[in-house]
Amino acid sequence: MADEKEREKYTRVTQILYPFSGLQNVDKDVLSNAATRGSKVHKICEGIVTGLGEFGVDSETLGYVLSFKQWWGEGMPVVEVERRFWSDEHKITGQIDMIVETPVGLAIVDIKTSSKPSKTWQLQGSAYYELVTKAGFDIKKIWFLHLSKEGKAPKVMEYEPDFGFFLQVLNVYNYFFGTK
Repeated sequence: MADEKEREKYTRVTQILYPFSGLQNVDKDVLSNAATRGSKVHKICEGIVTGLGEFGVDSETLGYVLSFKQWWGEGMPVVEVERRFWSDEHKITGQIDMIVETPVGLAIVDIKTSSKPSKTWQLQGSAYYELVTKAGFDIKKIWFLHLSKEGKAPKVMEYEPDFGFFLQVLNVYNYFFGTK
């Protein structure tokens, strides 16, 4: 098992997928503002699921929070929130938004505030599934919640894990961007 200092060098799943996301074509200021808004929404949703409350809701985040609350409803047992996982074998890391207990078992939940879905989400979910199951969690579902800016019910995307496909992308990423 790698030590903490060595794990700091692991590549984040989102960094691996970034070149394939199309985000590099978005204006840097727009991207920065979207990232800041997304971080705020994540923190507010974290407060909701942990019972701490809805702190920091403003006009920019309100619709997303209302959208999340429609999905969350009365809630469900939360197993993990904002936890980082590592793969010493593949030298990758990823931070999941939450793991919840559902009637069919544990589900990884990832919250998205982007304007449209991304083809990279299924790969991100596959990598998270691998990281989390290798850490001993019996994951049955991978859900990505695409929250609505207008406060409408979120779109829930359910993905099947395909870690083999993610590994192909990881190999391409390492070839072009990894250390030589």
